[in-house]
Amino acid sequence: MPAYSALASGGAVRPPRATCLLLASFAAGSGLWLLVGSQKEEQPDVASPRTQRSARSAAQLAKWFRWQAVLASEAAAHTASPGKGSLALWGDSITESWRGTSYGTPAGRANGTPAVLAQTLARRWPSPAVLAISGDQTQHLLWRLGDGGELPPPLASDGALTAVVMIGTNNLGAGHLPGPTAEGVLAVAREYLRRSRGRLLLCALLPRGDGAELLPRLCPPRCDRRGAPFRSFMPAVEKVNQRLREEAGGGRLSVDFPGRVSYVDCGGPFRAGGGRREGGEEEAEEVVVRLMPDRLHPNPEGHQLLARCLETALLGKGWGVQPTGYSRLGLPLGGSAP
Repeated sequence: MPAYSALASGGAVRPPRATCLLLASFAAGSGLWLLVGSQKEEQPDVASPRTQRSARSAAQLAKWFRWQAVLASEAAAHTASPGKGSLALWGDSITESWRGTSYGTPAGRANGTPAVLAQTLARRWPSPAVLAISGDQTQHLLWRLGDGGELPPPLASDGALTAVVMIGTNNLGAGHLPGPTAEGVLAVAREYLRRSRGRLLLCALLPRGDGAELLPRLCPPRCDRRGAPFRSFMPAVEKVNQRLREEAGGGRLSVDFPGRVSYVDCGGPFRAGGGRREGGEEEAEEVVVRLMPDRLHPNPEGHQLLARCLETALLGKGWGVQPTGYSRLGLPLGGSAP
């Protein structure tokens, strides 16, 4: 049974103490909304659960903690398979789409995406763990790997584990600058590599084309030199990706953790090359809307391309295993190539 279905097994373990205490606050009606709202402003490279600053409502905050406890339980239930590789995918809503959910609830935009996972990555890495929460930023994933309990001993000690991490686009969407956002992603990468024996495929941020709608809401303070809203997220996305590429492709991160980290940019198929002229006249779309209908989240067709990119990157590093039901030559057992 896939790890993302573990909740249905009835065998979930207790979530970590930090999560239990916060959930108990909800149950006791102690005003957790005020408790987490009293914290300082969240920083991309400092571990933090969701707070009032990063949740739209008390209900969403409660939902976040409940779903995070489920993910922690699934992670704790991990068992290594001798001779087989394990795969864990950590991230935000783009990654949670592999489960077909948002905060653990079925999401219409992700209909069909779990089937894509089953037909692609899950054939080579059976029962991949999908540990993701919609809307999360780097500091939230950093907390989840530590106090949140999503990297417990059974998972951290699995030397055959490969983690795929895609996080950071929501930092840009919340108004964080590219530099701090990149540092937050790298903090997540270091936390995972430091606490585990596994390998890491660090993913570039995917293109996003929703700047015309969202960026005006971020100005002020996120304004250009003239005091006007920025028109596109893409320059910020590229700056973050450049930093990640440098660090994981021969920089300090790859030096500190030799042979355990790689970088991949799967954004190519989603880029449309458009944008907006300074005068406000619209040009072509920045993303391929056929693959990203809301200009942020890949649909099932987009996830098919994403899975192909991830698999190619993993196999290129020799981090793959033979898919179930296939011979060492990649042919279906008992048959010929289609």
